[in-house]
Amino acid sequence: MNNKSLKYWFSILLLVINTCVAYSQTSIDQKLSIVSNSGIVGGDFIIEYSVKGTNLTVANTLGSLNADIIFDTSAIKFSYQTEWNTSISQVTGYDRSVSCNDEEGVSRSLRIMVQGLNVNSGNDNSESGYNIESGYSSIVRIIFTIADISKSATITFKSVTNQIGLFENPGNNPNSFVINDQYLSAPLNIEDQPLPVTLAYFNSAVKVNDVTLNWSTSSEYNNAGFCVERKSDENSNWLSIGYVKGQGNSNTQVKYSYEDKKLATGKYIYRLKQTDNNGNFKYYGLNGTVEVGSPLKFNLSQNYPNPFNPVTKINYELPKDSKVNITVFDVTGREVSKLVNQEQKAGYYTVSMDAKNLASGTYFYRLIAKSGNNDHVITKKMSIIK
Repeated sequence: MNNKSLKYWFSILLLVINTCVAYSQTSIDQKLSIVSNSGIVGGDFIIEYSVKGTNLTVANTLGSLNADIIFDTSAIKFSYQTEWNTSISQVTGYDRSVSCNDEEGVSRSLRIMVQGLNVNSGNDNSESGYNIESGYSSIVRIIFTIADISKSATITFKSVTNQIGLFENPGNNPNSFVINDQYLSAPLNIEDQPLPVTLAYFNSAVKVNDVTLNWSTSSEYNNAGFCVERKSDENSNWLSIGYVKGQGNSNTQVKYSYEDKKLATGKYIYRLKQTDNNGNFKYYGLNGTVEVGSPLKFNLSQNYPNPFNPVTKINYELPKDSKVNITVFDVTGREVSKLVNQEQKAGYYTVSMDAKNLASGTYFYRLIAKSGNNDHVITKKMSIIK
């Protein structure tokens, strides 16, 4: 994965110190791969940790593994782990964990630990365990949350604790090590990976309280589509709000757009989750936040749908903080429903009305917004047809 795909800000420094390998052709190598990098504060940065065995004389079974990763918490923060190797589980005789420990200053240490407690125990109830492969095989994926995009994140590995143990035989007997507490060998590196999608641009446009997202790809490979995600601030959770089908395979420019309508006043963060046809995904973040401002005047929109049965929606706009009252009357002037009666901040609002207990006919709904010494009154007509 090149610097451009990392948006130039996220560099990884990999340090291996005092590496020690037994005097033989056998080695256990480890590697990091960048799975995805959203490039925005609050977004995800995902790495994959993999190992392989070189020149193993027999199919050596994993007995234990400790890998310590030190990272800068001012740039990234550990969130959780996912997608453990399915052959390394309690069912196959292992305990496994990713835990975070305090380090000096702003750094923290993340330990990947695997223990084959019930592997090759030498009795009929023991498990056969997992055999190290000759090609890189993923152990686990680690998800970080990006804390500061202005900083470069440094990931350092403790060579003195990056150790692995292999059992002598792949079966249950005997339970002895052929490699016991050997340091995992160098190098640790970032794997170059072809990008499934090359994004040419990703931008937004705001019209009143509707946001239009526009993006374009210059090439696509096996692209299933884009999930559009939004959150209202850096501390909230991402919400999936829509999906746009991808082109699949393309070497020419493809343009996409998505409309996010009727938003409340506030600031919003957007990203695209691009997924290929085999389930792999990558995030693309929109640079900066999108702001929906306050309305310019008091307004009460026509309900929709109209006529309706039995539910309709009413949009209204407040340019100032107000005490808001919205009521519904029949043709005789009798109040039949009170929809809103509270203080509300300036912004865009929508209220629903359920008319299941009302008869067919013509009704009126009225907005009274008290702001300061002024009352703003707007009345409109609606029809119920059953």
